[in-house]
Amino acid sequence: MKPDTIVTSTLDEWAEEARVPAGLADRALRGRARRRSLKFALAGGTAALLAGATAVALVSGGVSRGPVGPETQEFAFEPASLSSDTSLRTDLGSAFPRHLVAAGHTAVAAYYTHNSPMGAGHGTLRRTWHLYNPSTGMYERTGWTYLSVAPGMQRAAVLEGPLPASRVGVLDMRTRKVTRWIKVGKPVGGLAWSPDGRRLLLTSYSANPDRIGWNPRTSPRTGYYIADSASDPGPFHPLPGIADNPNNRQDLGWSRDGKLIWAPTAGEPTRVFYDLDGRKRPAPAHEAEGYEAAGLSPNGTLMPAFGPVPGPAVTVTNVNSGEKVTVLPIQQALAWADDSRLFALGCDVAECKGKGEFRNRLLLVTLKGKITPLTGYRRSDKAGAWTPVFTHR
Repeated sequence: MKPDTIVTSTLDEWAEEARVPAGLADRALRGRARRRSLKFALAGGTAALLAGATAVALVSGGVSRGPVGPETQEFAFEPASLSSDTSLRTDLGSAFPRHLVAAGHTAVAAYYTHNSPMGAGHGTLRRTWHLYNPSTGMYERTGWTYLSVAPGMQRAAVLEGPLPASRVGVLDMRTRKVTRWIKVGKPVGGLAWSPDGRRLLLTSYSANPDRIGWNPRTSPRTGYYIADSASDPGPFHPLPGIADNPNNRQDLGWSRDGKLIWAPTAGEPTRVFYDLDGRKRPAPAHEAEGYEAAGLSPNGTLMPAFGPVPGPAVTVTNVNSGEKVTVLPIQQALAWADDSRLFALGCDVAECKGKGEFRNRLLLVTLKGKITPLTGYRRSDKAGAWTPVFTHR
């Protein structure tokens, strides 16, 4: 493939992402195939394992959202109730997971499929969601346009389409009912639970952030709310999108300790941090570094990074000493199960060249290189490929 074609394809994929990786041409060239096969979404603070996972979807019609609960009432969010279960859960028998997939403190809380192959140059990105049901232990299709699962996987924040929406639903994941609605003055298109599950970060937009186009343009992000109850979303804080980030969607996320929020960039540093009132602050140590979705290990000492080429390879480094701990034969590090195991995307190492790189599956890999398959294989370059979203279980 010609270099200019590769760059054009890569930039197009970036327009679909909530966060762009590096903005450098050489990274675009060497990383094209890798990014085309990697559409796994995690939202602010996922590397710390306690943050609620967030992703975006415009879903097709005909799916019931279920009955809704009472209108907004006095209702404070309580701390998340986290599970002590760290057992390994796999689902190898089907193209799309049906039963819970989990390891250590982390689980696939939901997954979505997208409406078009990677490389579509315009239109609106649409995703169809499957959300975990704690009552059945299975993933069930939903009709929500956007959702964020709280740590503990008992409740989710949901949005109706089309985006941006004028209210946010708090969904009981067992009953599938909205128990409260949070009404907002500025419409929102992004959601993220705080690491302790007591607050919701609502990113507001003036237009649908899921539009796809070829050329960089100004994000419609206008600001944010921080809601700690369903009775009041809190004050609106203006925070427009970052001009040199070509993504329409620029959702805000939480720092690992929940004391700051961050906005995604298109290069290095990868995040810009603010206090809860929107004042710029220095980034916490190593939280604005790296492009792998997993980020820092729970203990804050290990960081995965793509390479060396040609791969598949991800190098894990001790951020305190700079020592290279290990090189793992995987395509991408997605989330930490604990301090010594990673959820990863991987293809059959013997067939990873050419189109074989797009036939991959979810894996659990230890720092010593032991690999355990978690799901069946999928074709990540085809419409309908499923993308997992992780949170603390």
